[in-house]
Amino acid sequence: YRARKLAPEETIDLIYEFAKERSRLDFVAVTDHDYNISDETWDVIKRKASEWYSPGRFVTFSAYEWTSYVYGHRNVYFLVDDAPIFRCTDFGEYPWRVRGYSPRDLWSFLRKHNVRAITVPHHPTITDFPVDWSYYDPEYDRLVEVTSQWGVFEYYGNPFQCVLSDNLPRFFVVDALERGYRLGFVGGSDSHDCRPGDSIRAALPRLGVPKDFKLNSLNQFFVPYHMPNPLGSGLAAIYAEELTRESLFEALYKRRVYALTSDRIKLKFSIDGRLMGEEIVVDDPSYRPVLEVSVEGVKDLDRVEVVKNGRVVYRKICKGKTAFFKFVDESEPLRAYNYYYVRVVQRNGARAWSSPIWVIYRNLGKIEARYEKSTRLLSLRNSGRRELKDLRVAFLRELRQEARAPDVFSKESFGAFFWTEEKSVDEIVLKIRFKSSVPRNFRGWLRLYGCENYFVKPVGFAIVKYGGDLFTDDYSGLIEWDITPSSRLNMLDIHSVKGLDVLVKINPFEKAYAQIEVLQDGEADTAHTFAGNNPVDRIPFKIQLNYLKDFLLIKEIKNLSPLKESAVQAPREAHYALIYPCEQGYFGPTAKLLKLA
Repeated sequence: YRARKLAPEETIDLIYEFAKERSRLDFVAVTDHDYNISDETWDVIKRKASEWYSPGRFVTFSAYEWTSYVYGHRNVYFLVDDAPIFRCTDFGEYPWRVRGYSPRDLWSFLRKHNVRAITVPHHPTITDFPVDWSYYDPEYDRLVEVTSQWGVFEYYGNPFQCVLSDNLPRFFVVDALERGYRLGFVGGSDSHDCRPGDSIRAALPRLGVPKDFKLNSLNQFFVPYHMPNPLGSGLAAIYAEELTRESLFEALYKRRVYALTSDRIKLKFSIDGRLMGEEIVVDDPSYRPVLEVSVEGVKDLDRVEVVKNGRVVYRKICKGKTAFFKFVDESEPLRAYNYYYVRVVQRNGARAWSSPIWVIYRNLGKIEARYEKSTRLLSLRNSGRRELKDLRVAFLRELRQEARAPDVFSKESFGAFFWTEEKSVDEIVLKIRFKSSVPRNFRGWLRLYGCENYFVKPVGFAIVKYGGDLFTDDYSGLIEWDITPSSRLNMLDIHSVKGLDVLVKINPFEKAYAQIEVLQDGEADTAHTFAGNNPVDRIPFKIQLNYLKDFLLIKEIKNLSPLKESAVQAPREAHYALIYPCEQGYFGPTAKLLKLA
């Protein structure tokens, strides 16, 4: 964006001219890095956006790139041209030197100034500025960038993910959707070269690559060149009533948009007449969505795929440039929260992704429990609209004491520490912490057994393009890591304790455990590897995730129809009842622990 020896006004004019005349774009935004933008430059950016805006012909937006290294990058797009700027750091400071402000601070600022804006996370997976997905505001985070010149960020392990940096699993777009986030899909150039929408870019020698650079053992890609996305520049297509700021902004906010690379594929996607980006809430558990897809490619199509909850559920192999089909998802809903989107692939590799459509089932099945102390009868009523199957009810005298960080973790000066904390009766957090005041490398792996689902979050990782801390995840229970506390790779890499949090969803009636191997500077150090407060006696070792309770009685109920009841008598000494499944919940079956009166 900032060509040498040119004033900001001239470079912005070059961008708009290229976008309009060369790339033939209908809309564009200049999103330079916020730490480079003085108040005077921000005024120029807004003024130029206003000058180039031509309703019905060419739409511009005042915008900038919120460039946090700690929390990730978000493009901020405004409806009007008089919006104030809120940088990730105070002007004159740099985001690779200080943590700066959080996304929550950004959203609070926007609310305080009552300006309409959309914040779009982009290149969320790369390790030199990964997006911290623990921050999400549905009012502002309406969209996510699924492709740009950096690569494709749809799912971990996709064939076009970024090669210009290490990537983190669980940071991809599908992972955000699996958190329950409502995000439409857009593409962008992110080129910073005054050529938005240009598909042809050369591979250039990388600047700033040190001669003595080191790669993490889990590194998947490394190229000493700037290698743009081979699919070409990312683009966004918007379904709007007219080519004006107001109409486009409203369509962006409502997620009536899809992402594409290079070729301008035409894509229509609806479910029972509802457009991409919408949410369908249904009360009838027998509802089966009817998807309608229409595609017009620029070149021959290879396939069109329907993705549901992160998995391909329908694939149409194509011939020619067009495709049209209807697909009825006849599968029984396994959870309340569901999303569908369409992926289009041309024979030349060009792709398009529709924004998702969400289908939310209300009250699939839910147990209302009532305990009568005088008779010791626990009555269970299915208040939901669908039969609950294979219920189990157990009674307990007492609960296992709540786990916390073991004392040895604070007492020992270094080591590998593993312990569990119970988030709920069916959610366990496996805490993994590596501690050292000097650089000490911890490598290893774990395999989860007996788990229904899980999620992994890195803790304290170095924020650096290559050679920092990494983990891999096959999304089937195998996690590997290569982590070095106190590595001091840059000014933000300050942590003497690093690790992973593994949130595990369990069936409280089934055994669950992790098999773990860890090496410290290449050696198996049993004296400084702890499971809870105790050093392990061997490596690999096993750690229990679900300590099966001392059940007094387990009662099984094969099925419980809607609005029907069943009663179970509790033992005299019982103080608690455990019910599973208690509800067919947002992300699947959930358990409930009931304290008996």
